Parts: sequence; C-alpha cells; structure tokens
Amino acid sequence: MEEVNRLPAGMRRFNELDLARPFFLRFCGASSAIVLGFFFLAWFVFSVTNSPLVALFSLLPSLPLVWWLYQSTSLLHVPLAVDLNHPFMDGDPMGKSVVMIQMVDGSWIDLGNGRVRLAEDDLLDGCNLVRDNDDYTHIGHFSRHPMTHRGIKKQVVILNQALALRDAVNGEEDTIEEARRRERLNTGLLDRSWMEEETEIEIDPDGIISKFRGE
Repeated sequence: MEEVNRLPAGMRRFNELDLARPFFLRFCGASSAIVLGFFFLAWFVFSVTNSPLVALFSLLPSLPLVWWLYQSTSLLHVPLAVDLNHPFMDGDPMGKSVVMIQMVDGSWIDLGNGRVRLAEDDLLDGCNLVRDNDDYTHIGHFSRHPMTHRGIKKQVVILNQALALRDAVNGEEDTIEEARRRERLNTGLLDRSWMEEETEIEIDPDGIISKFRGE
C-alpha cells in the first residue's frame, strides 16, 4: 500500500462533510453548557467576594475542560477521507470511489479492498488496523489508544460503513450486510457514552445507495 504525506486532490476529510456536522454541533452544545455553567459560577463568586480577579479565576477552568472534551470526543477526529464519487458526498458518483485512512504518523493510505478491524500492537502503544480476513493482514499503526477504547471502535464502524458504500459504487454491492454483521460481532456498539450514542454514529448505507440508484 502506497503511503502519502498529504491527501490527493479531490479527497475530503470525513469531518469536513455535511454528514459529520451533527457530531460537531453536539460538541458545540456541550461546550456552551460548560462555559455557561462556569459563567454562573463566576457570577456567584463575584457576588460573594466582590472580587473580579477571584471571579475570573473561577471561570478559567472551563477552557481546559472544553479542550479536553474536544480531544476526547473521537467522532470529531475520524481519520477518514473519501473522494467525490463516494456516497458520503452530496453529488452523484461519476466513477470509481476511493477511501483513505490516516495513520498515527500522519501518513495517508488507500484502504483498498476488504473490511478492516483492530488488532493489538505488541511493540508500540495502541492498536493496529488490519484486514478483516483469515490472515489479518497488517495495514498500519492506527491509534495510540488500546483496541478496547470505545471511541476507536466507533471510528472503525464508520470506516467499514465507508468501505461498504465505496464497494457499492464500485460494483460490489453484496458487502454491506456482511460489514454490518462484522460490526455487530467485533465492535461492541452497545457500549454508549453521553456524547456518542449508537444512533449518533449509525449511517444508513441503504438510504444513501438508493439515492444514487434512483430508487
């Protein structure tokens, strides 16, 4: 697999797509609630102490808390990119579709054929991305988080949905149900968090495919 340091022309990161906007809006809502809560705390502290400096110090912890929330919300950092022919885009496909993934070292790799899954890295911290085949063919170092990390599992769900939709565009339309079956077996989607529920990451492949089929 060829690695490149920059995305080729015509590729779009997943988090730049309209499809990913709800994840960002939920983060903005949660961040606003945090800041507002600390603002009321600062107002209360000022009313008690009559000290603007003390009130300001009580407001400052909101900034690192919002930053931590941003860094820990995995669906804001899905290392995926698709081309203009992919169903994640708004337009109709005009040719073959490509899906690329970013590794820990910053390089981008065309994922090629087949689904993917996580595998423990025995040498480096975190986990690798491998082919979901009999040999578990190594692809690359995917994350510094362990393979049991809930957010990383959810990223892999999106990767496999993107691959299933790509294969549908490229003429391999029987892979979507197989991808769903593997996701149910391997990713543990029943684990939920307050920011990332299963319903928030489920992308309906059938609905997108029927759109460009004209059904």
